[in-house]
Amino acid sequence: MYDFLDPTIDRRLAHDVDTAEGDKLVAYADTLGNWTCGRGHLLPPAAPGRSWAGFEVVQSTSDRWFNEDLLNAIAFAKKWPEYASCDTAARCNALCEIAFNLAGKWGQFEHARAAIKAQDWQTAHDQMLDSVWAKQVGQRAVRLANYILTGQYPNVASNS
Repeated sequence: MYDFLDPTIDRRLAHDVDTAEGDKLVAYADTLGNWTCGRGHLLPPAAPGRSWAGFEVVQSTSDRWFNEDLLNAIAFAKKWPEYASCDTAARCNALCEIAFNLAGKWGQFEHARAAIKAQDWQTAHDQMLDSVWAKQVGQRAVRLANYILTGQYPNVASNS
């Protein structure tokens, strides 16, 4: 299904991000008013007097952006000090998806980050869900907080 992705990208991560973002080939303004296209690909600010309204891309462009954006998110997450404390694929992928979704805004989650670094999974979970971000992204935040808490994907046996 993800033949276009770099082989180093975990397919579970790709599936989770793809499901959470959706694949929209026509540009749209996200909940914060940022113009976005494809699978959550942030477009640069439009030129003065212009808009991204009606801008459309082909599937191969969305796929290329998705691959690049995932690689960038993975590299970004791996630079965070708490990444080294993530002892399962589910926890590592949770941070990579957070990097995809929040990028530098994750820095504001000081208590959650410290809890992950200390491997205090319950506190990290609770701190993630006690945030404006959790209210904005709903079930995505619950899923990622649960990955951090349990270190597992639901139905691990069926995802092997």
